[in-house]
Amino acid sequence: MLIPLVLTLVFIAGALLLTLLLARAAWKQRNPASAADDHVPADLKEFGPSSANRWLRGLRSLLVLLILAVLGMHAYWVFWAGSNKNFVQAQRLDARNLRLAESGLKGWLLDRSGKLENALVRYRSDAGRVTRDYPLGEAAVHLTGYSDYVFGSGGLEYAYRQWLTTPLSLSNELASPVPVGKDLKVSIDSAFQRAAYSLIKGTGKPAAAVVLLLPSNEVLAMVSTPSFDPLAITNEETWRRLSEQADDAPELSPLVNRALGTLVTGGSAFYYRPGSTFKTFTAAVAIESGVTNERFTCRGEGFTPPGSNRAIRDFEGEVHGTLGFQDAFRLSCNQYFAQLGLKLGRERMANYARRLGFATSPEEGTRRALDIWQTRVAEPRDFNFIFAPPTPRMNLSSKATSYDLALESFGQGFDDLTVFKMALMAAAAAEDGALVAPTFEVGAERRVSGQFISQQSAARLRELMALVVQSGTAAGAFASLRGRINAAGKTGTADRDVPAYDKQGNQIVDYVDKEGNTHYKFVGWTDGWFIGFAPVEAPKIAFAVVVENGGQGAHSAAPIAVKLIETASGLGYISR
Repeated sequence: MLIPLVLTLVFIAGALLLTLLLARAAWKQRNPASAADDHVPADLKEFGPSSANRWLRGLRSLLVLLILAVLGMHAYWVFWAGSNKNFVQAQRLDARNLRLAESGLKGWLLDRSGKLENALVRYRSDAGRVTRDYPLGEAAVHLTGYSDYVFGSGGLEYAYRQWLTTPLSLSNELASPVPVGKDLKVSIDSAFQRAAYSLIKGTGKPAAAVVLLLPSNEVLAMVSTPSFDPLAITNEETWRRLSEQADDAPELSPLVNRALGTLVTGGSAFYYRPGSTFKTFTAAVAIESGVTNERFTCRGEGFTPPGSNRAIRDFEGEVHGTLGFQDAFRLSCNQYFAQLGLKLGRERMANYARRLGFATSPEEGTRRALDIWQTRVAEPRDFNFIFAPPTPRMNLSSKATSYDLALESFGQGFDDLTVFKMALMAAAAAEDGALVAPTFEVGAERRVSGQFISQQSAARLRELMALVVQSGTAAGAFASLRGRINAAGKTGTADRDVPAYDKQGNQIVDYVDKEGNTHYKFVGWTDGWFIGFAPVEAPKIAFAVVVENGGQGAHSAAPIAVKLIETASGLGYISR
């Protein structure tokens, strides 16, 4: 990138100098002497010096305009075109860029151990033919990405392409016909990644999980299913089919990184409703605001917010009676948190949501969080194109009704979040309320980007999350850990409407209205969630798990969380 930048600056300086010289010459000759015209016959004066000077001034002006136009276009493509999504996508698929990227041997991507045998991306030689190899295959493709001469690259291959293609040394660059790029050690534990993927794939449903290593929020594992073999990109027909499905039916697409909320190729946005795991947020706001002594009643007929005629009920009509803050969190009472959210108020909820980087109004649209990660060696534009997650969203604007606020207070309604963001929320509870930038780089400096809640409030929130595991909704799932590792967390069960597809992956038509507009069929799903951290005494990992249409989180996601904690313990990240 340095050589094109220097050449661009030289070109700009030269063009500006030439433009100034031409402008100066044109200005000096704006009124040329016309004495020579006195000796020219009247019928030939139109061919005299004055006429010639007019043509020269016109040509100079035209040349100045052409130089400015070329200069402007060149500056646009160098400095501003990168903000155009379509241009960036075209640049990724440009054959010249791909040939350039593949002209040398890129560095290996090593897991956090740095051992070659645990490499996430490496080269292998088959009968003398050297190929890029992905040992974890579909278990890590949403992280590692892929690299292809024709279709480009994604994942870490793209995010760190500048580092991976930078020659090891100047002598290597000058002397070798095939320069060798730098290796990169990332925070992923290959054994943990493989185990986590096996757990979520075993559900038989679309699912995702994120595991962070505290206190620096290094990503130990990030898994998503359905997945695909990174070598699928070498088959043009298969790759085009996958790409078309990602556009037409993202809910089915293996290209969607359900953990991060984007496509493995960058862009797009894939949200979930967090369900009762979001009570962690509402509880944090209540603790910080000193609103924890309220008692509300959970009735069979439900709670109807003021100004609404729609009742809010608990899952499967469960009734908890009159209860306080601690028991409401432990038992995950929807009606209590609906009333608590109204008590806290829209403005206070919005204030704390913005601390977490939420968009709090529909007018803010869908954007990506470009400043969330901590990186040292990645080129920011490349990294963010792949790994910047979509910004979480709530509707806490003046247009939101009391019913909307009540729903959002327990993770339904207009709450749009990602598994990744919920893992960061769990980490904030575990890390004394601090918002720590996540990273893929081992040993990266711990960067605190803000404070969600105070240390005292975070300590109280951790106590509540520990009760969920000890005697609340997750007690049954965590029974096997009892006496060995003390964990904390929150279950979640979220309702979500998704498009209905036939066996060929086509969206099912519900009906066509009188105006000829096609309306498609939707089906109701119940996603299972669990977020948490372990051990309670000195948290070492934080995590989030979702199982699409898995039913209650206590039965679908919590058992996976237990296995993740056991895996972390077995790999030495948690001391028993």
